[in-house]
Amino acid sequence: MRVSTAQVFRQSVDAMLERQRELTQTELQVASGKRIQRPSDDPSAAVRVLDLQEAQQRLVQYQRNADVAMARLEQEETALIGIENLLQRVRELAVQGANGTLSAEDRGAIAVEVREHMDGYLQLANTRDPNGEYIFAGFQSLTRPFSHDGVGGFDYAGDDGQRMLKIGDSREVATGDPGSIFEEFPAAAGGGLSTNIGEVLYTLASALEAGNGHPDALTDIDTALNRLLDTRAKIGARMNAIEDQKSVNDAFTLAVTDVRSTLEDLDYAEAISRFNQQMTALQASQQAFVKIPHMSLFNFIR
Repeated sequence: MRVSTAQVFRQSVDAMLERQRELTQTELQVASGKRIQRPSDDPSAAVRVLDLQEAQQRLVQYQRNADVAMARLEQEETALIGIENLLQRVRELAVQGANGTLSAEDRGAIAVEVREHMDGYLQLANTRDPNGEYIFAGFQSLTRPFSHDGVGGFDYAGDDGQRMLKIGDSREVATGDPGSIFEEFPAAAGGGLSTNIGEVLYTLASALEAGNGHPDALTDIDTALNRLLDTRAKIGARMNAIEDQKSVNDAFTLAVTDVRSTLEDLDYAEAISRFNQQMTALQASQQAFVKIPHMSLFNFIR
């Protein structure tokens, strides 16, 4: 078969271009540290890398959600501790006010402090988070949940909703409790009546202002404290669950990162060895191309 000079030139150029392409590909891999530069380099591995990338992004979002949930629960716990401390002080005042040796003026002075604590309770019950949302309003987080009409009426404008945050593929956690935890607990007076913390404090203050003690106040305060302690126990359980899930997420993140690294990270030793081989092949192609013009038959018949 006759081989023309043009054909030899073309084949030599194609060979050099192919060697240059291979060399460029290896250079890109070494520069980026990634074995896969485009999906066509390894289609099956590229698909798995994309799946792992999505898994990593989900895990990052779960960790963010866990941090947000933890911060909200810590803020709620702080507010509840403040209300508990307040109620403990009011309980001491109720015991003091029941002392038969006190004068009406003495009870009036105690009532002033009780009313101050009532205002403190409203302030804590209307606590906002850093985003300006009320933490005890349920789903109505932009609505001020608790108000007092000044004559013993305490209204709750929130609902019983609990916002949930996803902290794992199959795990959600409540980020707070509705203001109903301060409402509708059995009153010491019995008869199926219910009361709330605001009413207990107002009634105690009114009785002291009238020069009387309020025997039911201690029972109502204890009932309220037990409700708050139960709520705090649930908050503690949620916080423990969040910590456990964060540890699980960290372990998953590490495992996913390792698998992804195995699929796409470059073996530098192999890449450098391949680079040297490709450089040698390119140089050989270039040297062969230089000799092509001297392969003409005329060079031998002069």
